[in-house]
Amino acid sequence: MPKLKNCPICGKVFVDSGTGVCRDCYEEMQKMETTVLEYVRDHPKCKVQEIVEATGAKEKLVIRMIKQGRFIQSGCEISYPCEKCGKPIFRGKYCEECQKNLRQAISVQTHKLAAKVKKEKKSGQGMYSRDMGLH
Repeated sequence: MPKLKNCPICGKVFVDSGTGVCRDCYEEMQKMETTVLEYVRDHPKCKVQEIVEATGAKEKLVIRMIKQGRFIQSGCEISYPCEKCGKPIFRGKYCEECQKNLRQAISVQTHKLAAKVKKEKKSGQGMYSRDMGLH
């Protein structure tokens, strides 16, 4: 069932039909996306910042379009910054190095947690006995 909302872009009250923004802002977004797509077709090796500067589009819009795969059909590879270090990437949120570091950090924490649980089981101080006062 459609709901009355305030447009997050312009603030007008509108009936949301699934777009999340009012009709006027949605039409403006569509026009901007078309402008971005045309620029990318003409400049297939461009970077996000180039697109933003050339078209006036917001970086958030361009990155959303990349993540949605909007440029794949035109054969363009557009990089955008890794969310952790800023290195240019072509897919996902993190570059290979940051993914590797994240996996290592998770592995270290998993081993620490497993060791703690094992120690607690040996000493009879498991979380269930402690929580229930069954020492």
